[in-house]
Amino acid sequence: MDAETAYRQAIRRVAARIRECAPADISTRFAAAGGFDAASYTHFEPGFEGAVCAVDGSNAIILDAGSFAIAAIRASVSAFARGRRLYRRTTPLHVITVNPGAGNEDFDEIFYDCFRRRPGARLDHDDPARNAAVIRDTLELWSAMEMAAELDTGDLLVLDGTLQVRHASHAEVIEALLNLCNLRGVLIAAVTKRTSLTWGGGHPIVPAAEGLARGVGVAAPWYLSVSGASGLIDRQETQTWKQRGEQYVARLHPRAARAFKVEIPGHYTPDMVDAVFSGLAAYSDDGRVTGYPYPLLDAHLTTRITQDAVEQIRQDIIHGLDMLGMSLADYIGIFGDYHDEFDRY
Repeated sequence: MDAETAYRQAIRRVAARIRECAPADISTRFAAAGGFDAASYTHFEPGFEGAVCAVDGSNAIILDAGSFAIAAIRASVSAFARGRRLYRRTTPLHVITVNPGAGNEDFDEIFYDCFRRRPGARLDHDDPARNAAVIRDTLELWSAMEMAAELDTGDLLVLDGTLQVRHASHAEVIEALLNLCNLRGVLIAAVTKRTSLTWGGGHPIVPAAEGLARGVGVAAPWYLSVSGASGLIDRQETQTWKQRGEQYVARLHPRAARAFKVEIPGHYTPDMVDAVFSGLAAYSDDGRVTGYPYPLLDAHLTTRITQDAVEQIRQDIIHGLDMLGMSLADYIGIFGDYHDEFDRY
């Protein structure tokens, strides 16, 4: 078989696998698997009297030596009320060292600075980028705790991602955050831009819920509880510290390009669930990303670490190394990446 034929066969094979994720009858299958029909969807009206405060974070690898990496992380919050921004706040930019495996002292220090106690588990993922993401999560959770203590009863706190945690040390933190919100009467939800949640042996759950809504004529905005359907979701977390909240799929605006997965504490009453989605939808009419809560967009734009920022940090590190007497040859010996050289040609 020649290279062109092998390539074309690979493309057809990949396309077929993608099509298997969303077959033509996916709506019918989804309805049968979850026992869903038009009545399963809840239509609601946008509107919210309180403030909506969103939290997001960013991390970027600055230099990678293989045995360790240098990363930058920060988190931001953005609060709105009555359609206007109340404030934006950003943590300092932390430049940290992350290692594959054990030895991530910067995580221990930042965790202690945020919560005044040591983390309950070591940070020892093999991937430095994943370790950097866990440290970013630490800043996001701290920012969320600060906002939960400041917001008023009836306000809404929105996290980017999920109420689950990716590291065991954050289990007590997210529990404390949920308890604080409950104590102060602050609503909380997490919105996921992209989710790995599947049903029926690998079908993405968001497009299935959207397809069924279209098929049965449910008008947006709507939401659908998917975690309440017994046996529907493929993967159930076996580690109890990862389990949080109820899973929903929601389309937050009639002109939204797509729906999103939303996670809400499981003890919320139907009225509280309605209030959360009404609040999200009230702030999802921004023309840039219609259907996505723009407090989250604003927090994302505030916190993101751009490529220009990465390059500036890299140059500042190089200058610092030069002040310490390190030669360019030594620097290249540690951080030189021949992929960068190859990209020149």
